[in-house]
Amino acid sequence: MFMRFKSTSKDGLLLWRGESPMRANSDYLSLGLKGGALIFSYNLGNGAANVVVNGTFNDGRWHRVKAVRDGQFGKLTVDDYGAKTARSPGKMRQLNINRDLYIGGMKEIALHTNRQYMRGLVGCISHFTLATDYHLSLVGDAADGKNINTCTN
Repeated sequence: MFMRFKSTSKDGLLLWRGESPMRANSDYLSLGLKGGALIFSYNLGNGAANVVVNGTFNDGRWHRVKAVRDGQFGKLTVDDYGAKTARSPGKMRQLNINRDLYIGGMKEIALHTNRQYMRGLVGCISHFTLATDYHLSLVGDAADGKNINTCTN
């Protein structure tokens, strides 16, 4: 996936797809800010893999993010920082989720993310692309939305 985002809060959910409610070792995929760092995390059933790019990405400026998961391997690239990688534990290679994709937040975030995230993004997201060529219209393709406004430069 690829997206651009900007934020003024050091913590916030950018993307979530997972079981609801979360249980131990539920499959999920997430991207978010924690303490200003960007974290790409996923669990294929045998434990979480966390790819972390440290930095202060809550500076209110636009940042480019590319997150890739191929089987057990994950890679996260932010702006011009070097790519960071991780590998999920165990032998599972498939993400088994047939749930909604949440971008920027969701109802009851703490419950649905098993307290990995407590709040949604305070900021903007643009240019969201899945699987290298599936461009999502963040407002037009949305099934629902709350507290959504147009981003300004």
